[in-house]
Amino acid sequence: MTAPTITREPTRRPLPERLVPYDAVDRRGFLAGGAGLATITLLGACGESDDGGSRATERQVRTDKGRVGVPVKVARVACADFFGAFAVIDLGLVPVAVSGSGYQDTGPTYAPKLAKVPTVGDFTTPDPEKVAGTNPDLILRTIDTADALYRQLTGIAPTVVVSFQRLSLTEVTSRVGDVLGRKTEADALLATYRKRYGEIKTKHADVLDSHTFTFAQTASDSTFWTLGEKWTDTKVLVDCGVRLAEPSASQKDPTQEYSMERIGVLERSDVLVIPAGPDGVTEAPDNKPLTRNALWRRLPAVRAGQVYPVPSGAASLGTALELITRLDTVLTDVAATAGG
Repeated sequence: MTAPTITREPTRRPLPERLVPYDAVDRRGFLAGGAGLATITLLGACGESDDGGSRATERQVRTDKGRVGVPVKVARVACADFFGAFAVIDLGLVPVAVSGSGYQDTGPTYAPKLAKVPTVGDFTTPDPEKVAGTNPDLILRTIDTADALYRQLTGIAPTVVVSFQRLSLTEVTSRVGDVLGRKTEADALLATYRKRYGEIKTKHADVLDSHTFTFAQTASDSTFWTLGEKWTDTKVLVDCGVRLAEPSASQKDPTQEYSMERIGVLERSDVLVIPAGPDGVTEAPDNKPLTRNALWRRLPAVRAGQVYPVPSGAASLGTALELITRLDTVLTDVAATAGG
């Protein structure tokens, strides 16, 4: 899957701009007023007039903006930035609105459900008028949200801000499950994730014990990253028992950037993992500046045929499970190559 540029804290991944299909969705300032602002103000007033009835049908959830009353079971959630849609789909609910673009390239689990959902803004900034037009019963924001935008959105529907950059993928599932009133679904997904990475550890114990891995990715035409354990995708691999090679094993930040002249730092890795395109198995075209470099071709793992594209951009446990499925195939191939 592809994803936008969002600055992430260490527990989440800082997503690479050059791998993102940024669109040009209108960012107009809705505070300018007019009919749209009047409509949102009216919606907010209507919500305030029915306090007695709403208390019987809502519950309180904790958010980055304090406690918020939400429906007991959310039915129509608008995702007012890019990342929330994946966590919502994971828990069995199709959002009524999404933000950003590129959903048609998010793989067989997500694309059929998200590609035709109305878009209400760009990757980070929703258009409140468009959000209101989808008639949500809850608005979900997964990144830090300015107070002015928050006030606009709360005039439409209860708005929950839960910044994913402060959470692990398992925490994302738990928090979104709480917000949507889908704790049962969240617990089941968490159990599936633990079961799958446990199976990988057992099934591929020999390969995992005898090989080291590095996740490497183009950062620009002249630089590349090694992706450490605090990078979301790498954390999934580590949960599965993957041992990182130096220097990524010791890096403290999610990414460490190197010039292409320093590709040789990857020589200690037995297996190299790189980002795949939408199909999850072939290399992402934007990664070519790294893999077409002459120094790349000299690496021991490259000469041994131990380079594997994998799904990248994990934004939820469902996307993490796609990565685990691909890793299962990769480790099977590594074992066959080592045995041959």
